[in-house]
Amino acid sequence: MEKLICKSLLWKMELSNGEDYNTTLDKMFLENSNNDLLLELESCSSDSDATFDILQRYWKYKCGDFSVDDFGKCLLEDLKTVYFSNAFIIAEFGKRCYQLWQQLPSEMHTKEPFHTLSYANEPLSWNDEEQTRKLYEDLFDFYK
Repeated sequence: MEKLICKSLLWKMELSNGEDYNTTLDKMFLENSNNDLLLELESCSSDSDATFDILQRYWKYKCGDFSVDDFGKCLLEDLKTVYFSNAFIIAEFGKRCYQLWQQLPSEMHTKEPFHTLSYANEPLSWNDEEQTRKLYEDLFDFYK
């Protein structure tokens, strides 16, 4: 479920177009078509906001065996792909990463690697793109 939540979050923050999310959801649903949560997610699979709202409620109230490390690995791997695709200028990427960080549960805000998402774009305010890039690139290596 960590991977699905990760991909939903990236889609909500418009860091992806939702294809990865829907591919992951479809695979999970085919493996467990009796799962009510997956069925509900299939019914709104074209709406990133509705999808994320459902997953956020699940994450908060029903996901007792959530692995922060599995979620973090998926998130950083996908963010790294987006970063190196150059689909966004660094300032926009940083803005979206900050917004993503804001969507995380508060208990994750001060834990690494997630905390870095809250400040990695700050050096841009004094025109230090190199430092911002270093922060992100070091972040992507957190689980290695």
